[in-house]
Amino acid sequence: MSPLILIVASTHLSVLATINIVARPSETLDECRRIGELAIKAATVKPGYSASYACHDATLQRGLSGALGVIAYVQQEDSKITILEGHMATMSECKVAGMAAAASKVVPGAMSWAWACYDLDRFQQ
Repeated sequence: MSPLILIVASTHLSVLATINIVARPSETLDECRRIGELAIKAATVKPGYSASYACHDATLQRGLSGALGVIAYVQQEDSKITILEGHMATMSECKVAGMAAAASKVVPGAMSWAWACYDLDRFQQ
């Protein structure tokens, strides 16, 4: 497994404010930060767009199977994207947790949010 997983979330702050989440392996923290910063620059060229990235330490899941669960949300007061991530034992558990979060509106004051699940095996070398 690559030591890091780069997670990028971006959105256009329109009426629907759909958030897109992508993840890819990264070998070093410098590489992760460099690509994350470039992704933010590319995603925010036009006004009304917002983006954020996180470098997830995958060494904590080394030897584990399951899923990486990611939640990204935009707060009304600052229009910035916040990314939260964590390990789930199975892909099914991750999907259920995402649906439960969607139903409960887990982040008060968020004007939009999204969740995604990634199979940790996808990031194996």
